[in-house]
Amino acid sequence: MPLTLAGLLANSTASSAQADPVLQESGTIYPAQATYTFEGTTGQAITITLDSEDFDPVLSLLGPGEAEIAANDDFGGTLNSKIILELPEDGAYTVVAKSFSGQGGDYDLVVRASTEFEITYAEAEALALAEDYAGAIAAYTEAIDIDSDQSSAYLGRAQATLGQVYLEQGEAIQGPEDIPLEAREAVIADFEQAATLFEASGSTDWAESLRGQIEVLREAGNSN
Repeated sequence: MPLTLAGLLANSTASSAQADPVLQESGTIYPAQATYTFEGTTGQAITITLDSEDFDPVLSLLGPGEAEIAANDDFGGTLNSKIILELPEDGAYTVVAKSFSGQGGDYDLVVRASTEFEITYAEAEALALAEDYAGAIAAYTEAIDIDSDQSSAYLGRAQATLGQVYLEQGEAIQGPEDIPLEAREAVIADFEQAATLFEASGSTDWAESLRGQIEVLREAGNSN
């Protein structure tokens, strides 16, 4: 589903420099679920990606105690999935690759060491989740400085900017026209950069969705 301003957006794309994978699999999910295990260590930063052109992938990661410790769907303006996290303990971890709709199909699953960009991006996401939006904005900006070709960081920074506005002004924000000018311009700039990157990667639907939201924000500014 395309990004929406009201939903405060989604997450990320893969980084350029990547380490050798811990686990790499290709296959066909039928029925629409497959599981794989790998050995991990405390504090190890890993990235798990699940890509498919046949179905909408969903990722889940179970810890050594078999409890789910992370999950993801629709990451970074695509239907593909990605999990970035620091492993909490030594032991065997289980990756569950699923299809959102229940349909099977071909897929590629990779578990590898996280890049510097991904680690910084994950820190920004954690700060945003904790509603430390100022810290999140700084961390997303740092991630952009590391790799400026990742749409996820621009979208995350826009989300954090909006989150800060809503946190500070609450019910005073009834619509885009109530977003302060400086924040609105910052969100527009991040949306524009993300849209350009989506277009370059062939994700035209996501780019069009963002450009539509840019127009809404600009029209809201003109109405003031």
